Amino acid sequence: MTDCKPISSCPTCGDVTEHLVSWEFSGLGDSIFNYTAEFHYCLSCGLVYISNISDGTLGRFYENECGYSQKAHFCATAPENIRKFEAYRRVLVEAGLQDCAIADIGCGRGGFLFWLAEGGWNSKCHGVDMDLRSIKEGITATGNDVTFCKGAVWNLPFGNETQPLLTYFHVLEHIRDLSRLFAEANRVLRPGGHILIDVPDGEKYDTTPVGTAFWPAIREHVNHFSAASLCRALARNGFGVQHIIRQELPTPEFSYPSLMVLAQKGVPSVQSVGGSAKVATHIANSRQMLRRRADELGLLKRKHSKLTFWGFASVLFSLLPMLTTESVAICDASSEIQQTTWRGFPIHDPTETPIGGALIIVPYLHGDEIRAAARTLGWPEASVFRLC
Repeated sequence: MTDCKPISSCPTCGDVTEHLVSWEFSGLGDSIFNYTAEFHYCLSCGLVYISNISDGTLGRFYENECGYSQKAHFCATAPENIRKFEAYRRVLVEAGLQDCAIADIGCGRGGFLFWLAEGGWNSKCHGVDMDLRSIKEGITATGNDVTFCKGAVWNLPFGNETQPLLTYFHVLEHIRDLSRLFAEANRVLRPGGHILIDVPDGEKYDTTPVGTAFWPAIREHVNHFSAASLCRALARNGFGVQHIIRQELPTPEFSYPSLMVLAQKGVPSVQSVGGSAKVATHIANSRQMLRRRADELGLLKRKHSKLTFWGFASVLFSLLPMLTTESVAICDASSEIQQTTWRGFPIHDPTETPIGGALIIVPYLHGDEIRAAARTLGWPEASVFRLC
């Protein structure tokens, strides 16, 4: 990784970056992700980012392709998400921000805000998101203390210096132009106002594996943060880092390494960390592991003459471009997915898919259920494999 030619500057700290890997993604139909992503990494702060996609392009994904509004992962009442909300609240209370008016940017279905209000948070809660499908549930349930509106991170629906607290939970990994995001946060925050951010902790991806190449295969994650990269981005844009909290937090499907940073507008930082190459190492290793999986599937296809993939997960969109697609079939239980194609290949209903060759169960998180369904349909146990 150190013998590549420096080609650009880091979007978080401004220092030299180098090309890391070219990663061919894909998607259903005319997805924006039918392209090769160029991953770069920063020699100084350790950020890994995709250089060749724009926020405008990503915006089309959230408006047209994104299925967050339907996923159980974002269920507002799931016990695992409640425990995550408790962790967010604990950081705010320990910082003396209890009952502070809050604007949750990228609020999704608004679960955190509803939970706060129902728990007696004694101040106004605003939710902002660009995905109307996600916030529709929140809009219909708006109460006196929780309101929702459509807005983008660089065009917030608030006046200058009107907000005391902004939260960005799992937002910054989706944004290319971080300086523009922070400039807008600066505009709407009062002097001395706070910003609380939660992103996946790239330096700890190895400690919470969720299948092959899970983290870099999430196509809409265009930033993979180290603690240093997030802290330097805040400091570079006028925010003083007050607290860095690193822990494992739950979701309904898996636990993830959380990197939370609480910062304050216009004040000096009281915490800092050094750069790390761990993120770049993980992503480079993930690419090699994915290549090995593709080679293993090639051998499996030669043995069984045909491969049928059951279920879509992010890793499949990275793996399929590595395979020769002759004698390959794809099926998924979702009727919506069945109505589209992958590079012209039809997506079949599993109940109508011919049994023969090897069946590859793709989703890491729902493999047991799919295996049981496959056995019910008549797939021999010796022909069923998990894509780990």
